[in-house]
Amino acid sequence: MSPSPEDEKRSIRQRASDRRERLAQGPVVRTDEAYQERMRGREQREESAVPGALRIAASWSWRLILVGVAAYFIGQFLTFFSTILLAILVAMLLTVLMEPILGFYRSRLRMPRTLAAAVALITFLLIVVGLVGGAGASIIGGFANLSDKASDGFDQLLAWLADSPLGIGSDQLQQYVDRAQEQLGDNAGNIAGGVLSATGSLVSFFTGLILALFTMFFLMRDGRSMWFFVVRMFPERARRDVNESGIRAWYTLGAYTRTQIQVAAIDAVGIAAVAAALGVSLWFPIGVLVFVGSFVPIVGAFVTGAIATLVALVDQGPTDAILMLVGVLAVQQIEGNVLQPYLQGNNLSLHPVVVVVAVTAGSILAGIFGALFAVPFVAALNVVINYLVGRDMYPEMNYDPNRRGGPPEAFDEYVRSGEEMFAKKAEAAEAKRIPGSEPAPDGPRESEEV
Repeated sequence: MSPSPEDEKRSIRQRASDRRERLAQGPVVRTDEAYQERMRGREQREESAVPGALRIAASWSWRLILVGVAAYFIGQFLTFFSTILLAILVAMLLTVLMEPILGFYRSRLRMPRTLAAAVALITFLLIVVGLVGGAGASIIGGFANLSDKASDGFDQLLAWLADSPLGIGSDQLQQYVDRAQEQLGDNAGNIAGGVLSATGSLVSFFTGLILALFTMFFLMRDGRSMWFFVVRMFPERARRDVNESGIRAWYTLGAYTRTQIQVAAIDAVGIAAVAAALGVSLWFPIGVLVFVGSFVPIVGAFVTGAIATLVALVDQGPTDAILMLVGVLAVQQIEGNVLQPYLQGNNLSLHPVVVVVAVTAGSILAGIFGALFAVPFVAALNVVINYLVGRDMYPEMNYDPNRRGGPPEAFDEYVRSGEEMFAKKAEAAEAKRIPGSEPAPDGPRESEEV
């Protein structure tokens, strides 16, 4: 017998009620062993359908994409502060450079740290002014002679072109000159814009220079306390590693800078001596240029050597230019294959390929300054990473009381003294708040500097 309409309505209402109860209770999770085994098998089959190498590549890919995107935006952010960032980096490099002189003033002459930093800064400025002034006087003195020789050489080139099989006559050469003048006139607006841009760059340069000297003074005066302040911003369990790895990075930067100074001085003296022996009038500016260029690994030696050869070509002729090129190559080979490995030792522990790649990448990303800072940055990063993974490249620093950054317990003493000072200040403030109480006798005064 078929159910009555009332029974059907009652059945529909019951099923709807059961459905609402199941929805209210949430999804049913099956916990029986057979079902769980079936689900594990399904997951394994799904994973086995994708090769393991592809899964690993996919995992690395999205992580590298995130790192790349973050690095890009960080780089774009730092671009807005490039002048400040470069000034700080230059100040750090110059501070490392002046550390021996600063140490002499403080330890041997017993100067206070403020006076020692000021005298060291003045010493640096006098050295720079002496080098630039000497090179400038030599350039001014030899410019007239060099200009006349360059003009004579240009006339000889025109005469050779007129008599050569190319058949370029004086009328055709004059047409080329007139065309060049027309192009110069048509692009006068662009040239003026370039001059204005160069003026703005010059203002930015001097702003960065003043900031670098200002930062350099305070790094020499308060460098250790400034570093400890940075370390205190890290979590307590990470402070020791950050402090020790940072000190080792600073030591590596100092070793690199001193080595580069010695190498640059040897290159400059050797190439300047070759130029002077050949009778090149601008031998002293060539030496200064080689000294500065030697701080840019590989690329600087190539560029300054080429400039020295071209100056010899204009000043003395092709024969002396060839001899100049031979002398430059000889000095650079002795420096690169004998002196630099001996002076540098294992301070950097970087393969030459890493140096070339670092210089190339730095020059692409940040121009000449990127090429200048690429190698010390990579060397310091190498030391930091090795220390953090348990491979200390300078284990003797764990026991050296005279190391840079102070002895191993200096940071702990700094933290402890800071905590005691703030505790006393809090006690003094609390005593002032409570009527009739007095601060501790040894509590700091309100004007006491932190």
